[in-house]
Amino acid sequence: MNNIMEKLKTTKILGAVGIACLILGLITPYVRYNIFGIKYSIALWGYWEGKIMMILALANALFIFKDFIEKYVPALFNNGGLGQAIKNCNNPKFSLIPTVLCAIFAIYVTSVLGVKTFKYYNIGFYLMWIGTISLVAYAFLHKADYKKDNSQNNTPVDNTQNNNSNVNV
Repeated sequence: MNNIMEKLKTTKILGAVGIACLILGLITPYVRYNIFGIKYSIALWGYWEGKIMMILALANALFIFKDFIEKYVPALFNNGGLGQAIKNCNNPKFSLIPTVLCAIFAIYVTSVLGVKTFKYYNIGFYLMWIGTISLVAYAFLHKADYKKDNSQNNTPVDNTQNNNSNVNV
């Protein structure tokens, strides 16, 4: 059990699971119900709230996997603006911002739909909340590797001795 917790703290497994569940929760049916024998299902991707939540999920992926993305798409972080701001954020708690916004949109959509019982919720609802919970767990459990910039104080030290010194014989 201790090895599993240490693995979750040092890797980005929770972040990957959270982003995958969040995106799958947006494109799979969120609510399914019957009206006069006709089955209806609603996926959040068809609404503006779902599109905003998809953008927030992609922003979360940029926060969590910025080292991997920077390796393959360096122009995304080098042109300044939002990419440079994300590159400078080393704390995994910054991923809470898009995660909390996704949760707020999910609560808003759930209240607008007016679904009161859990029997109408479908796989999209559960996937989205599993993703949100694992992203919050990632933000609090992950041990960040803070990279300190020591290049300013690294001046070379000359330890060689001068063999041509003036010696009185």
